[in-house]
Amino acid sequence: MKHPIKRILKKSIGWLHLWIGLVAGLIILISMFGAAVFVWEDELTNWYYQDLVFVPEVGEELLPPSELFQVIEEAYPGEEFRSFGLSNDPRKGYTFFVFKRSASPGWTWWSTIDRYERIYVDPYQGKVLGSIDMKHDWIQNCRRLHQNLLLYPKVGEMIVGIAALIMIFMALSGLYLWWPKNWRMLKMRLKIKWKARWRRVNWDLHSVGGFYTYLFILFFATTGLVWTFNWWRDGIYHLLGNDPQEVFAKHELPVMPCGLQMEAVDIAFEDAIQRQNSWYEMSFRRPSEDQEEGEISAFIRFKHPDSWWETSDSYAYHPETGALYWDRTHEDKLLGEKWRNANYAMHVGSIYGWPTKIIAFISALFFAFLPISGFLIWWGRKKKKKAKRKNKSSSAAKQIPRKEVVKSSVKPKPEKEPTPFV
Repeated sequence: MKHPIKRILKKSIGWLHLWIGLVAGLIILISMFGAAVFVWEDELTNWYYQDLVFVPEVGEELLPPSELFQVIEEAYPGEEFRSFGLSNDPRKGYTFFVFKRSASPGWTWWSTIDRYERIYVDPYQGKVLGSIDMKHDWIQNCRRLHQNLLLYPKVGEMIVGIAALIMIFMALSGLYLWWPKNWRMLKMRLKIKWKARWRRVNWDLHSVGGFYTYLFILFFATTGLVWTFNWWRDGIYHLLGNDPQEVFAKHELPVMPCGLQMEAVDIAFEDAIQRQNSWYEMSFRRPSEDQEEGEISAFIRFKHPDSWWETSDSYAYHPETGALYWDRTHEDKLLGEKWRNANYAMHVGSIYGWPTKIIAFISALFFAFLPISGFLIWWGRKKKKKAKRKNKSSSAAKQIPRKEVVKSSVKPKPEKEPTPFV
């Protein structure tokens, strides 16, 4: 009973691998193409918008945040800016955002947003360098293509999340189908026969390439599922030994009886920018002036020579004095929090710089290719079956009557079957 069960199991898994792959193939193709472009978000933005990203001239001193907030609010009257981002590269400007949701969203990502701008400010001269319409920016749209297929976010993200689950199944089932019976077959299935016909090369790329990349498929799919399914995220927290409700430390916000003081914003910024010598990116935020409770906060990413994670610290300052009253350093974090803070960098391949970016880029392109090669394999087999049926029917039509066969001493030659490509 062992061999029949194995045959039935392999046939069933092969059937599921084929048809589930065909159904989800187009979604995976579109999403992975967007991912391949978005891997290079920073590099493409620096190149395509270099007149906005980089300041005309690097000055000797940076203007305090209080003045920069005043500059941006004068340039955009009626808007309240509460945060900005900055890089440790002195040639780059500060980035401010305007974001407004649509009151009547439709079925597309664009319909959910009324306004979404990234504004660049020269921190030396206190001038607005210009802005990017993020709603129609092609780099941002590639990101949304990967995340939600440019559909209404909750709908699109669910579709992409299900496709990611399918990718995990495809990787595991593909490994099962690939697994060789003996050593001779193993050597054959580790190589691509580049000199064979294109159908064989396509099959080898799908099968052999899938074997070499299945760990990457599992890695990028599992890190991406965090944004779609809470049960998946919480499950990882449990695997890392943490309660999902206790992963991120909470603290009370200070009361603001006298309101936000802009001098406190400058004091907090000066302290935050000196906290880590190896910082490379910072997000700085202030509360609204009419809040009853609030804080000035800084989220700092930095390079830690002894850590495999992407490392970051969080600092909170009193809105009236600028004094530090709470912090959360990388060393203080639970394992689940370290993983969650680094998950985005792992997913997009930026965690270790160019080497991991290249891996993520090539992987995304190959993942986009897999549905195409799988479809070609299915189409080739379908055509092959049609050709066999056609050959059988034509052979039956031309068959010599039995009486003539008995009398004839010459036997007809059987037709040669088409050579299989797998």
